[in-house]
Amino acid sequence: MKGGRDMGDSTGSMFYAFGAFLLIYIIGASIYQIYLWIKKRKDRRKFEED
Repeated sequence: MKGGRDMGDSTGSMFYAFGAFLLIYIIGASIYQIYLWIKKRKDRRKFEED
């Protein structure tokens, strides 16, 4: 009985680990996209000033 329950816990923790990894990946990608967008806007502003 105990062994079966441990298996369920391990699959659950694996699912959470995958979910956390996916969340971190999405957040990281979003921050990167925002960073590129800000960089592009700064470059454009500099270009207009010149």
